[in-house]
Order: sequence, then structure tokens, then C-alpha cells
Amino acid sequence: MKRTLQTTLTTLLFALALNIGTPPIATAADTKVPERAIVTKAKTIVLPEFKVEGVTFFEALRQLTLAGRQHDPDKKGVNFLIEQGIPAPGPKLTLTLKNVTLAEAAERLAKAAGVSVTAHDYAFAFHPKSAKP
Repeated sequence: MKRTLQTTLTTLLFALALNIGTPPIATAADTKVPERAIVTKAKTIVLPEFKVEGVTFFEALRQLTLAGRQHDPDKKGVNFLIEQGIPAPGPKLTLTLKNVTLAEAAERLAKAAGVSVTAHDYAFAFHPKSAKP
């Protein structure tokens, strides 16, 4: 067993010696995760104004969906989902935003409602802050 450990350590040290002075194969900067297509699209849809007053989160999200479709050149917008755990009535929200992207509006709505939003390949999903997407 002592011989195997010594051989393993020798091999490891030899491998390290060969790599001294050479850059790693990939650095943290090289391994950026590409932005999801839905986020890219939501960043291209600009809302000149988005305003809700005294409405529930569900109503505000419905209005955001409509605004996204209205200002999308393709008239499709993006999908939004509400995961379990967000109370239906919830607090009444008031939010006034000007010249924001749909992505930023979704984040600001989530913050105002006290929930989190996560981008998936198919939709932005709103979930309670304690839930892990």
C-alpha cells in the first residue's frame, strides 16, 4: 500500500510539474453561462410605461403579459408562470415604471410583491422567496 501511495504522489507531482507555467484549459471568465433566449428577448422588449395601482400580483402579472405582447415587434411577448406557494389574494401592488425592458419590469414586479423570479428556457417563473427553483 505504501508503494501505491508513493507511485500516486510521484505521478501527481510529475503532472503538476508539466503544467507549471501553462494556462489552465478554461478559466472562470471563459466559462460564462450563455444568457437564456427568453431573457435576451425580454431585454429587447421596451415598455415606455408600465403602471399598476392597487392590484393583486396576479392582476399585475396579467397586465405585464399584455404589455409585453403589445410592445413586442412579434406581438408574442414571453411566458410567465406562477409557481405554488404564492398567496392568491396577496397584497395590493402599486408600481410605476418608465422606459424599462420587460425583463427589468418582471424583476421589479417580483420585488414589489416580495417574491422571486427565475428565467427558464420556456418562461419566467415567479415563486416564493423561500422556494428554490
